[in-house]
Order: sequence, then C-alpha cells, then structure tokens
Amino acid sequence: MKKTAIAFSALLACSAASADTILGLDATAGVWLPGYTGDIGNDDYDLDNLSLGEDNITFIQVALEHPIPLVPNVLLAHSEIDTDGAALLEGTVTFDDETFQVGSDITTDLNLTHTDATFYYEVLDNWVNLDLGLTARMYDGEFTAVSETQAETVDLSGYLPMAYVMARFDLPFTGWSVIAQGNGTAYRGDTHTDLTAKVRWDFVPAIDLAVEAGYRVMSLDLEELDDLQSDIEIKGPYIGFNLHL
Repeated sequence: MKKTAIAFSALLACSAASADTILGLDATAGVWLPGYTGDIGNDDYDLDNLSLGEDNITFIQVALEHPIPLVPNVLLAHSEIDTDGAALLEGTVTFDDETFQVGSDITTDLNLTHTDATFYYEVLDNWVNLDLGLTARMYDGEFTAVSETQAETVDLSGYLPMAYVMARFDLPFTGWSVIAQGNGTAYRGDTHTDLTAKVRWDFVPAIDLAVEAGYRVMSLDLEELDDLQSDIEIKGPYIGFNLHL
C-alpha cells in the first residue's frame, strides 16, 4: 500500500511539474489563404470545375492552461471557411437528391465553418513541448448549388471526435520556435485530418507578443457528415499573431 501511495504521489508531482505554475492564456488570431482541390458530389465531380474563390479565411484559437494535476487544459478554436463560385458544368453531377445536367450554369457556395473544443495534457514542457489530447469538432455549414431551374442545399452540421497533438521546439535565446499541430480522425466512414506547420517569432518578449507564419492542410473524405459526398483538400499559407499571458 505504501508503494502504491508513493507511486501515485510521484505521478502527481510529475503532472504538476509539467503544467504551468500559474494560470496561463495563449491566444492566436490570423488569416488563412487556401485553395480547394478534390471531388464533390455523388458522381465525384472535380472541385476545380466549380471555380471556387480563394478567399481569405479568419481563424482564432485560445488555450487556457492551469497547474491542477490530472485535469486537462482547454483549447478552443474557430475557423470561418466560406467560399463560392460560378461555372458551366462539364459533366452531370448529383448533390444529395438533385441531379444537375451537363451544360448547366450553376452557382455554388461551400461553408465548412467549424468550432473545436480540445482537452489536452502537457506531456513535455521545456524547450521541447508536447501536448496530447482529444478534440470535439462541430461543423455548422452547408453546401448550396443553384441553376436556372434547380436548387439544392445540403446541411453540413455535426460532430467529429478527433485526436490532437502539438509539438513545439524553442530555439534557445533566439525568440524563434518551430511548431507542428494537428487533428485527425477516422469515424463512421469519415476520414478527416487538419495539419499545420509554422514558425513563430517572439518580437516583443516583454509582453510575449509573437508573429507566426505557416502552412495548413485540411482534408475531408466525408460519407457520414450529413449527405454531402466529398473528398476535399483545402490547403494554403497563413499568417497570424500570438499572445501568451
């Protein structure tokens, strides 16, 4: 019994050592400029043929870290993904229950706006940082296709459980760090990854204000997230600002 108590105490001590000694807030906001590739619809229609606009996407994430052992830290994130296009169909395509014929002029709108709630632990917290956790991602969007004689709207709403990992390598005495961050899942026929690689420069060390730039790749192979069949990849560079308190 004593050995068990000692082992449990050691576990608590290790957890406390790896957590922030005070309550910490880490916030990032930025702009992502992605392009869209892949297939969409029941007939695997080439997404390039819909001429979707490469619009700026805003995102924000806020992490709250605390010193309480065994209680996970919390990360909230939100991305506004919304783009539209107009095209002359080069083939027949079915969205949900509506079939649009070749030669139709259609306008489309793709909204994949989502919010993440992530619960994670700091496994390492030094010049090498490693966080592991679980994410609940909630989609609140839709896909709309409209021609002169037809219209179809497919709701893209629902939850996906995802694994979460973040690794950061601080370059000592430089203010620079290299970060890899990602979520991934294979759930009920849906495969979804969201990966980011970035560099961060702490250019105002006195208040922990940093600028970061990187590349984000998001892929969605969806069969069960409502009724939109798709194999989409959204990728491109981004820039943002980070504040750590």
